[in-house]
Amino acid sequence: MTSRLTVAASVAIAIYRELDDDYVGLWVLAWHVRRALPQVSDNDVRDISAAVLEALVGRDAALGTLDEATGLFYPWDADAAVAVAMSAWRDLGRDPNIGEIGWLALTS
Repeated sequence: MTSRLTVAASVAIAIYRELDDDYVGLWVLAWHVRRALPQVSDNDVRDISAAVLEALVGRDAALGTLDEATGLFYPWDADAAVAVAMSAWRDLGRDPNIGEIGWLALTS
């Protein structure tokens, strides 16, 4: 059985690699976690995703808004970004879809 810690680490690595090419929407986190652990609860998916976000934002990624008209990325306050994203995710009552909640981008 794959541990949640192993999944979180592998998802973080996969997302980080994707960030080398483009912005990554939060929906991608849920997709990766559910693919690796199809039997876990929605709360577990959010908990694992929050851990991944904390690791990425703690490194050199930022959470923010992507302006669809201009393609510009607007980072959120790093200290509150993960909490804001996870609160919005819980409020959805489901996994985010493409373009919902926020995006990740490399800051360096």
